[in-house]
Amino acid sequence: MEDVNSLIEEVATSGSIQTYAAKVIAINRVEGSKHNNPEEAYTVNVIRSDGAEIKNVRLKASIQDKQQGVICIPKLDSWIFISIIETTETRAFISQYSEIDKIFLRIQSNEEKKESKEGEETQKDPFTFFEVQSDVNSTNLLFKKEVEKTGSDGEKEIVLENSTSLEFNGEQKSLDVKFWNENEEDNKIIHQTTIAHDKVETSFFDESEEDKVLQKTTLDKTKVAVDFEIEGSEVKGYQALIDKDKVFFKNSDKNIALEMTNKFRVEAGGLNLKNELVALIDEVKKIVVVQGVSPNIGALTSISQNLNEILEGTE
Repeated sequence: MEDVNSLIEEVATSGSIQTYAAKVIAINRVEGSKHNNPEEAYTVNVIRSDGAEIKNVRLKASIQDKQQGVICIPKLDSWIFISIIETTETRAFISQYSEIDKIFLRIQSNEEKKESKEGEETQKDPFTFFEVQSDVNSTNLLFKKEVEKTGSDGEKEIVLENSTSLEFNGEQKSLDVKFWNENEEDNKIIHQTTIAHDKVETSFFDESEEDKVLQKTTLDKTKVAVDFEIEGSEVKGYQALIDKDKVFFKNSDKNIALEMTNKFRVEAGGLNLKNELVALIDEVKKIVVVQGVSPNIGALTSISQNLNEILEGTE
């Protein structure tokens, strides 16, 4: 922050700032951002109204400090005012905007020191960050923190891991809430809830495999659905569905199904309950008793008809 302090001091003492109208001709995106955001930018290139090109016009006071601050990224080809301090173009900054494409706000926590035992080196608490990113379609609120990890080369490095995010999307008419696991090596999403204009969906993920869904619940105006153990597009656990036409429970791995419409369909192990009962009745009908009482064919036929009204079989 020393360059910022000296810059402010110089402006305050000299009072010499030149301002020009200019057109934005390039947004200088940051490659390999520590915050893993491809939309980040800290400078732009412009052409003044007199035709002079000025590169790396600042979007914030200190372009070396990328951890915090407010950044307004102008629209490409929009007109702005740039101010130059003491005729030094490397100290140019945007003083007024006409059109804004995106806004970043990043706040870094104060660094506090932990209490250390006698003879041990004092350790510093990791930084935490609150970030807001907004454009015409969406606004995202994100909490993250610094974590020390060992890279593939064995060297320790400080990386940023997400903790919680909240995204409002006006274009898709949705609200998306995500929570990340904080205890594993990989920063995996463990819970996500999406509230859209046409449905609400909540998913819980395996802490070690983000593509494996432990449980997903979907609610919309036509149905309620609950799925367990989803890998890719395949559901390995139980499925439950309730809509205006039916109630349905199924487990493909265990080959079990229960469906209720105007009838019941019950299946297990590849067998259908109605089909098996009808087969039983048919076999009983075939019994011929030489002495005693033979099966009541009329009663068995009536029972078979009742089963047809209650249960649904397979063709």
